[in-house]
Amino acid sequence: MIFLRELTVLLFGAIAFGLPFLFVSSSADMPILPQQAGQQETKPDEFQKVVVPFLRQWCMRCHQGLDAEAGLDLSKFDSQLAVNAELGTWKEIVEALDDQYMPPQDEPQPQAEQIRKLKKWFFRTLKDSGQAAASIPKMRRLNRIEYENTIADLLRIDGTLFTNPARILLSEDYFNPATNSMPRYVLALSHFSYLQRRPSLLTGLPDVPSDPPVEHGFNNDYTTLSCSPLQIERYFEIANGIVNAEEFPRVSGLWESMFLPVADQVSIDQQKRTARERLLLFLQRAFRRPATSEEVDLYFTMFSKELDRTQSHTQAMRSTVTAVLVSPKFLFRQDFSKESFGKTSVDPFAMANRLSYFLWATMPDDHLFQAAREGRLNTRPGLIREVRRMMKHKKIKSLATDFGAQWLKLDSVNSVRPDKDLFPKFYENDKPPPSVSMIIEQLLYFETIMVEDRNIMEFVHSDWGYVNRALMDWYQVNPKQALGFTPARKTFEDFFRIKWSDQHRGGVIASGATFVSTSATARTSPVYRGAWILDVVFNRPPPPPPADVPALEDIDETAVHPVDVRERLQLHRKDPSCAVCHDRIDPLGFALEKYDTVGRWRKTYKGNKAIDATGEIFGEKFNGAFQFKAIIMRNEREFVQGFTEHMLKYALGRQLELSDQEDVDKAVDAVIEQGNNFSAVVEAIVVSDLFRGLPASAKTSAMPQDLEQ
Repeated sequence: MIFLRELTVLLFGAIAFGLPFLFVSSSADMPILPQQAGQQETKPDEFQKVVVPFLRQWCMRCHQGLDAEAGLDLSKFDSQLAVNAELGTWKEIVEALDDQYMPPQDEPQPQAEQIRKLKKWFFRTLKDSGQAAASIPKMRRLNRIEYENTIADLLRIDGTLFTNPARILLSEDYFNPATNSMPRYVLALSHFSYLQRRPSLLTGLPDVPSDPPVEHGFNNDYTTLSCSPLQIERYFEIANGIVNAEEFPRVSGLWESMFLPVADQVSIDQQKRTARERLLLFLQRAFRRPATSEEVDLYFTMFSKELDRTQSHTQAMRSTVTAVLVSPKFLFRQDFSKESFGKTSVDPFAMANRLSYFLWATMPDDHLFQAAREGRLNTRPGLIREVRRMMKHKKIKSLATDFGAQWLKLDSVNSVRPDKDLFPKFYENDKPPPSVSMIIEQLLYFETIMVEDRNIMEFVHSDWGYVNRALMDWYQVNPKQALGFTPARKTFEDFFRIKWSDQHRGGVIASGATFVSTSATARTSPVYRGAWILDVVFNRPPPPPPADVPALEDIDETAVHPVDVRERLQLHRKDPSCAVCHDRIDPLGFALEKYDTVGRWRKTYKGNKAIDATGEIFGEKFNGAFQFKAIIMRNEREFVQGFTEHMLKYALGRQLELSDQEDVDKAVDAVIEQGNNFSAVVEAIVVSDLFRGLPASAKTSAMPQDLEQ
């Protein structure tokens, strides 16, 4: 064991030598693209036609002269050359406009189309100046879910290897995307059900290293997925534990073809010849691309030495496979590395990996590898055909349980523990609290929109949803009216698809999971709820509050003259530095104020004081959540863009840059043109230049030539 451990660590170092960026995460060395020959230049008169009128109408009243607000005098920008001299300042200006921090909320607002024109002018300015950062991330380690899935698929193990509590839903029998429909009844077994955690097929495996949190991003973000020596040690223990587990020969579909010697082989030389052929095939799958002769030689040499030492084909292969499983070429995704970017044609195996980890969070299957070998992923019909096949596969469930759960911030729902004295019914029985049912409700809702390829605007509002008996009681749904019968209270795992009987529910905004996760322990929080909407719904997260800002005190709603949350926040906003953000955040949270701390509908506060749920968004006034959602539905582009950007961040494994926005706008236009269906978002992302990793020089047309075929 000591020999194998040392040899494996040395092998890892040898392969990783010369690639120090494997262990460092920084965006400081992102290269700058030079201006390309033939690239369209910003016309001088565009500044006069687009920028000057915009500044005069919306900005100059406050940002001009010696007394300009925040010391920003925009009158000095009287030409394109003046802008080019201060692109950093203009980047901040455009971001503030795009995030709707400027103009202030109490001032007249520019139309969305005016801002889009200004942004397009600035994107061209960046490109013409040579300061558009190329979005080229470094190699990144497989995150926890990707690692668990990839290990199982590589070793052809059909079942659960690791007891990962992040995998909330354990049952999969109900999920069949090939039918294009979700069932009306779902048996949703979870970690919180009576079964508790599903046992691993292999005993004694250590836990996979967890992923660090990413603010306003996803756990596949390359900036956090480096690899420490301690993590390598853990991966070695896992790999060694898998291939040497007593149950491994029984559960692995590779056992006979990889680990057992051929029956009629007798000599060591014969065993070695067979082993080299097996290793070639295995390495191609493990590294998710064709293996080089040098790589095959490296592992074959290791196998040969182990075979000479142990005189056992099986043991030598176990040792060699363990070494492969801790190689950086297995542990790290190279499909978005520097080597795969900047080419006018897309490497087909890089594209296969991007597709597979985006949609399935695992390695490509045999069909996808074959499509890469045949070059079918470099044509638009072939690429779209493969995406649609993958969307019908059961592995697409990952897009809901991994992307969907993170997008909706479901991991934070169970971290909020409402006050037991104020909300005793939340802890009333021996079943899991309602928040657990709310998490499953949201996962099933996401899966339904995805599988049935519904309009993504239904994430904002719909007239249907999934509930179990516990949620029927919590949401005051009459089971007899909704289902025609009354399920038993003990059936926590039984979820039913119903039509809502009123306008209070529907969509992810008005879900119990949202309300619980955005409340304090003893009261609602319009600030948390408004920030959730800005982040999740519109991908415009507010900045974190200053460290010296005190938290709001808990409110006694039973007092004779109670002070409500709105009144408390109005006092809070008297500070101009607080008002800048709270003027954006608070009105959105007030829309949801008629839902209490634990997600139940209410008409008044406990002291019988009326609830003021009024506000304004996109220039329209609302009173309550239903009107609030209706306004968002009428301004569909705002949500479609936010959702598309979230999914793009997940697909790319990084945050979006301002220089990405032109490609984002193209994707959003395509989604809206195709009716906002879920599949339209996926396909628009996959065919985008961002996902395909094309350099600026290749972006000379809306669709590069290799995808026109």
